[in-house]
Formats: sequence, structure tokens, C-alpha cells
Amino acid sequence: MASMESALAAIESIKPGERFSYAKIAEQYGVSRTTLSRRHRGVQGSKKAQYAKQQLLNPQQEDELIKYIDKQSEKGLAASRQMIENFARESAQKEPGANWVSRFQRRHQSKFMSVCTTGSDSSHREDETTFKYSQYFALLRRKLDEYKVQPEDTYNVDEKEFLIGIGSKNKRIFSKESHEIGSFKKHLHDGDCERITAIPCICADGSKLPPGLVYQSASSKIQDTWLQDFNPEYHNCFFTSSPSGWTNDDVCLAWLRDVFDRETKPKARGRWRLLLLDGYGSFVTMKFLDYCEENKILLATYPPHSTHTLQPLDVGIISPLSEAYDDEVEAFLHASQGLNAVTEREFFGLFCKAWNKAVSQANVENSWRATGLVPWNPDVVLARFKENAAQKTSPSESTRAILRGEDWRNIERLLKQANVDVQNENTEKLSLTIHHLSTEKIMLKARCKDLEDALANEKKKQKRGESPIFQSQAAESGNTVFYSPRKTQQARNLQKEKDKAIQQAEAAKEKAKLRGQQDKEEKQQNAKKRRRRRRIKASGKQIRLQEEEEKKRQRKHQNEETWIAEESEIQPQDDIVTAKEGKPKSPAAPKRPKKQNPSPKHLMLPKGVTAIKGLLRREYYRVSCVV
Repeated sequence: MASMESALAAIESIKPGERFSYAKIAEQYGVSRTTLSRRHRGVQGSKKAQYAKQQLLNPQQEDELIKYIDKQSEKGLAASRQMIENFARESAQKEPGANWVSRFQRRHQSKFMSVCTTGSDSSHREDETTFKYSQYFALLRRKLDEYKVQPEDTYNVDEKEFLIGIGSKNKRIFSKESHEIGSFKKHLHDGDCERITAIPCICADGSKLPPGLVYQSASSKIQDTWLQDFNPEYHNCFFTSSPSGWTNDDVCLAWLRDVFDRETKPKARGRWRLLLLDGYGSFVTMKFLDYCEENKILLATYPPHSTHTLQPLDVGIISPLSEAYDDEVEAFLHASQGLNAVTEREFFGLFCKAWNKAVSQANVENSWRATGLVPWNPDVVLARFKENAAQKTSPSESTRAILRGEDWRNIERLLKQANVDVQNENTEKLSLTIHHLSTEKIMLKARCKDLEDALANEKKKQKRGESPIFQSQAAESGNTVFYSPRKTQQARNLQKEKDKAIQQAEAAKEKAKLRGQQDKEEKQQNAKKRRRRRRIKASGKQIRLQEEEEKKRQRKHQNEETWIAEESEIQPQDDIVTAKEGKPKSPAAPKRPKKQNPSPKHLMLPKGVTAIKGLLRREYYRVSCVV
């Protein structure tokens, strides 16, 4: 590689216009003539340049990353493998490979030193040494004195995952028949397998911050039915969502900005705040650290595999919270008698009860005391390794019979007071029957109450979920925002206004529809009236036509009678004249009009009239002959 660079430098030293030979220079420096020509003409780059293009970070970005890690190391925040991956991801806006951190360490072995730890059980025992814990307490004490951090400004944050409807492992009792047919298996995992992550944070003075809940939502929207049990007047909680239900870089930064800084800044009054957290995960990113430095928040991470001993939340809060939630889920499933499954709708109500039980002031203070932080007493933790006397306690389980013993004694006492022979077989049967009915009554009463609660809960599920109209808020990291109780109530109010507007629009639409139906009916009635008038008018016209026809017929008959009378008067006179002359003639038919001008049909004589005319003619002829 050095020979190639020397050959290129020799070519660059030649004056412009002066001839040179690639073959002679390549032979002089012992390099390939073709490669030398391609490199000089810019067709081919150096291997180092090609390798730099293939790297996730360029050399300048890696130098900045090393400086940033050194700066955090000075504050006592040792970088873990996950932290370095987060830094690289934010710088390159790409996902680093599985072996990128290892290659990064090999490239910069001379600049910093790092140790990668494993997560096996043996490493837990190897790392839990007095020396490691002593170094942790010494560093923490030095930083507390340097930044003058007070106990009321010391906080611990962690995350706890909940699978909805699935609790811890508990023994269940089934009948042999159901076990043989396998019908019991569907009752072992009742509910959804959706995931919700809780972010608890406690203070060394015994107080606690409102929890943050991260719901699983592919659309990153929170359904209003998920918060149906949330009441801002009584509950204090923050809500957000992510596609997986886990925390990510945006969620953690949003929690730091919207929850931690907002809730603790008024209390600190300008003082430094200490936030203890686990270095593994999304809580340690470049944006997260920058925000902490800008707002006087001092971060401290625990040594590897030590949170179960040094973190207050792991020591005294997470386990009781998980057990309390399991108890609430168990009680809910038993109360509903298998009719209701645990979903996102019921999660908040169950989690809220478990939170109030587990995260009490006494538990918070005991958690800080057990880790030796407040009051300051590292020997509480260090003595465990010297004496090797760690003890594990398991909560005791208690059972309560449905029917109390006093009830049985009262029944026996009543039987004795009735002066009956308790040794009699019938009396014994009566006693057993009374005991059976008493027990059955109590069980049925309890079942009825549980079924009523289950029915009320099922009615809540019938409401279709809609996304609350949260006001848009500019977030520095993506669109992730934790919504406070006030914002949640504002969203509900906006949703109510929207629903009211929708109802008003539907009412107006229904009113317009009703008015349209009324107009349509009115038009139909008017049309019926017009048709009726037309029918009446048509019938009147028909009557007038009939009257005119009748008048025409009457005039026709009058004309015919007049014509016959005229013809009858003319014919006798003709016959008399003929008789006087001595030339008798038969009655002649009356003259008909000429064919050239035929009379209209209504003036033509019918056959009956012609016959009458002939009879009259013959009668006149007979009379004339006699005369």
C-alpha cells in the first residue's frame, strides 16, 4: 500500500505536459501497472477509502463517539454495549450489526478500554464481590457530594412488563374428568397476550411519581375504551403507546421530558437531581443524556448484574407489584366465573389497585433502606457477602372457607334447642340437608353478585373503541408523547364535544328526513286531490256529451216526423188529380234526393219510417178510390 502511494506521489510530482510511463513507474515501485493507471485516473479508489464507505460511521463520527464516551466516563457513567449501539444508531440513522461493537473496540483499542460482560448465572456470583460494590458506593458518594444531591432529589426508575390476563405460575385444581379430556387447558391462560409496559419511578424521601403506561398499538393510538376506568380526579397516571408495547428510544425520552422533568423540577428548585437506572435498554441514548445535562439531571447506572441487590425498585417494589397484579387478575377471573377475559379495557383498573397496594410509602422507604442509599449505609449491602446470609422469603397463602365455622355451630345449636334426637337417622339427614342448603345458598349468593359484576363489565365492552382526540404537541423525538391526566381529560372533553356535534348533526339529519317525508306525503295528497278533480271534471264532460247526443237524437226525430208529414200532405193531392183524369196510379214512392248530393247519415230515414210511409200511402190511395 505504501508503494502504491509512493508511485502516485511520483506521478503527481511530474510537471504538467511532461511525458511519463506507467509501466516504468510501476516497475520502479513494484506495483501493478493497471492498478497504478486506474488509481491515477480516478477509476479505482484505495482500499482504505472503500472500507471507509462500507463502515457504519465515518472516522469523524467515530472520533466524536469516543469523545462522548470519555465525557460520560468522567461523570461515572460507564458505557455498556447497549449504550454504544444506541449512540451508533442515532449517529448513522441505521441499525448496527450484531458484531459492530466488537469491531469498534478492535479498531480503537489504543484509545479506550472496555469490558464486555456475559449474562450467565455464574457471572452473577462472580460479579457480586465486595470490591465491585465498594467501588460503586465510593463513586456514588463522591458524585453526591460533588453535585450536592439531596435525598428528596434522588430517584430510581425501571420498567416492568405485563402480559394482559397472564399471571405468575400458580397451582390450579381441576377435576380428573376435565384433566383427561383436556378442557382445563383453555383456563390456564385466560385473556389476551397483549403487552403493556409500566415505568415506575420512586424517590428516596418515600414519595413516588405517577406511573407511565406504554400500551401496545400498531397504529400508535390509544383507544378511549382502554381508559374507561381512568378518572383524572382520583387517578394520576401518564399514557402512551408503541407498536410492540415495549419502551424504545422515543418513549424513554418522552418519559424523561413529559413525566420526570415535569414532576420533579418544581420540587428541586434549581438543584441537581440524581436518576438511578439500569444501563441496559433505551434509557441511555445521546438525546437522553443531552437532555439530562441541559436540565441538571445527573445519571448513574448500576454495575452489571447488580440491580437485584442495589436497585430499590427491584429490591422492594417490582416483586410486590407483580404479585399484587396477579392477585387482582386472579380475583377478577374467579369473580366473573370465566365469563370475562382480561383485556386492555380492564388492565388499568387492575393495575391501579395493585399499584396502590404495592407502591406504598413504607415499601418505598424500606426499598431505599435495604439498598444502603437512604439513609447512607453501604454496610447493609456489603455485609451480605461477608456473612453469606441472603434469605429468600415467599409470601404465605391464606384461604378462607365460603361458610364460616360459626354458622355450622349455630345450626347444630338450633337442632338441639328443637328437642330432637340428634342420634336419629332422620335427624342426621335433616342436619346434612340444612348444612347443604345453607352452603349452597351462600355460594349462589356469591355467584349472583359475581355474575352481576361480570354482566356490568361485559356491557362496558359493547362500546366501540375510538381514538381520543389528543391535542397535537411537538415532540423532539418523533411523535411520542406521554399524556397526563389533565391532557387525558381534555381529550375526553373534546371527544364529548365531537360526539355531541355528531348527535346534533344526526338529529338535524333525522329532522330533515322527517320534513322530507312530510313534504312527500303532502305532495302525494295534493296529487290525489288533482286526480279526483280531473275525474270529476271528466265525468261532468261525459254527462254534457251525453246530453248533447240526446238533444241531437231528439232534433233528428223531429226532423224525420216533419218530413214525413210534409210528404203525406203532398201525396193525397197527387192521387186526387190523377183520379179526376181517369188514370189511376199506384202510390208512387216519394222522391229521393239526388245521389250527387247525398244527405248526411243523420238525415236518412230508417227502415221503420219507410214502412210507415208505405202504409200511409196505401191508406190515402184507398180513400181516394172510394171517393
